[in-house]
Amino acid sequence: MSGGAGGNDDSWLGFELELFRYDPREWLLLTGDRRLVSLLALAALTAVFATVVFSGLVPLQRETPVLFLLFALIGANFTLIAIVASLSQLVLSRRLESPGEVRAKMRETLAYRKEVSDTVGQPVLPVKADAFFLALYRSAREEVELLAGLESQGRTRRARDELADLVDGLETHVDYVVDVLRRPASGMKHALFISLTADYETFVHRTWYLESVHSEEFTDRAAEPLRRLAETLEHVEVASRMFKTVFIESEVSELSRFLLYVGLPVQLAAVVVMLAYSAPGEGPPLSMALLRPVMVVVLSAGFAPFLLLSAYVVRLTVVARRTADSFPFSSQLDSEMSLDER
Repeated sequence: MSGGAGGNDDSWLGFELELFRYDPREWLLLTGDRRLVSLLALAALTAVFATVVFSGLVPLQRETPVLFLLFALIGANFTLIAIVASLSQLVLSRRLESPGEVRAKMRETLAYRKEVSDTVGQPVLPVKADAFFLALYRSAREEVELLAGLESQGRTRRARDELADLVDGLETHVDYVVDVLRRPASGMKHALFISLTADYETFVHRTWYLESVHSEEFTDRAAEPLRRLAETLEHVEVASRMFKTVFIESEVSELSRFLLYVGLPVQLAAVVVMLAYSAPGEGPPLSMALLRPVMVVVLSAGFAPFLLLSAYVVRLTVVARRTADSFPFSSQLDSEMSLDER
């Protein structure tokens, strides 16, 4: 992931820190840069290895266990890199399409953009994914702000309370999304991630519910913004699923590239240490004062490809799980909403 439009590392790191402060769990699982997440995991693993080695629990006097461990790491990393590289080629090969398929997708995309344009009232929409999401969320914020001023338009107390719950649930989240997407360090990935941090199926369902089941309990002034809000949230769902395919392809390609960057020096370091143990003589090839830090570094580096792969796989599985349902059906509606349907 790039460090933003200007390539400013300070801006990029500051942006990552803000995402972490907002929700540490989401940062680890989804929104955080996978390189930073992997580095944190690697630092923790290095601390564990250093504690074990320097405490004397692992004397490193016998060469057979050390060589066996290095050999296992080298073999596993070669297999890991080869599998992920092959998977990347398989995913990218699916992008090969016939002219007819390309034209059909283009027509569908243009029709979708026209629908979004009619909903948000903006004749020309941005072509960049993050700017496109920003236009959608700004439209949603306008409708939420309008509804916040129309809570008194409910003819019953129940209608007013349910509208207030909908506005309160969306207002804070939409404001946060707009703030994030306006940052220079934000991009298509962050636009997708923050669209997956909220359960829009519940929001859309609640909006539909208020608009259709309780339409007689609202005046016309509140009914129209509810309709537009439901359409805008539907467009957010469609955009999330549309850009998810692009994200997965770029994520797998990025993972393969970083695994090659990390795997090659790791393999070379492990091979050099193994060759050092083949030197004539008895005992370790280096003094214990030097051998301990060398082994900590080599063993930690040997796990770096696995940690990098884990960071990416966790994010991919979270994205897949949160987009598993076929909208407008959802298995993630809260219990209160589900009971209302029975």
